[in-house]
Parts: sequence; structure tokens; C-alpha cells
Amino acid sequence: MERSEFERLRNLPDKRIVGDIRLTQRSDISAAWEAKDIPIINAEGVDAQLTVQVVSETGAKTLNVKIAGIGPICRLEVDSRPHKPAGRSHKHALRTPNCPHENLKHDVIDRSDLSGFSLKEVFDAFCQMAHIIHEGTLILPPDLNGV
Repeated sequence: MERSEFERLRNLPDKRIVGDIRLTQRSDISAAWEAKDIPIINAEGVDAQLTVQVVSETGAKTLNVKIAGIGPICRLEVDSRPHKPAGRSHKHALRTPNCPHENLKHDVIDRSDLSGFSLKEVFDAFCQMAHIIHEGTLILPPDLNGV
């Protein structure tokens, strides 16, 4: 995927996520909660999927968009591990066709403006940036409310 294709998909209006998003614990002993492979409906019919993750012990939040057959094209990490040249809250995006194979390491921008936000606030900000309308509810387990 070229950068221009990424931007066209990102800027498409009226992308939708239909239905509730319910995070589940990755395993009985894991501090990670996630909802995987959430379809992002779009006018171009691109098979785009969102994964939402939060780590209860650290408050790290990750939203990752992948395209079937291509891989990850965009990732927002908030209160996570620092990633140079940005800090703990940053956004990765596709810059070149090789980026999905290199874990989106070339286009990293600081998003410290989202630090300390709850998962719900981060999700809402992400949807606004990506022009996604969520027709449902983000459902978190009671012990994750406020994370």
C-alpha cells in the first residue's frame, strides 16, 4: 500500500464500525484486555480491521488498524512504551509499502496530548481522526472503567 492509498482510506468519510465492542481478557493470567478484528466498513470495500487493547496494570492503550493481505497500516499507542523520536503516547502510520512488514517504524509522531486519557477517550479521539463512526458502545469490564 502506498502512502497516498493510506491517506485516501484514512480520509474516506462515513467509515463505520457497527455494533458493540466488548473487550475480553487475553487469558486468565493476562493483564491485557482486547477486542480483535473489528470490521471497519468503508465505501471502497477495503477489508480493514481494528484491534483495541488495554493493559490493566500499566494503563497502556493500543488501537491498531490492519488491512487483510497487507498488515498493519496505523497504530495509536497511549501511555505505552516510549518509541523514539516520540514519547509514551504516539501514532505510527504507513509511510512506504514496506512499513507493514517493518511494524510501522518509519512514521512515528508524538501524541502526548492524549496521555492520561481513558480508553474510551482515546477510542473516541481515534475515531474522529480516522473519520470513523461507531454505531454501538465500547463495553469495558467494571475493573477497567477509567483506564
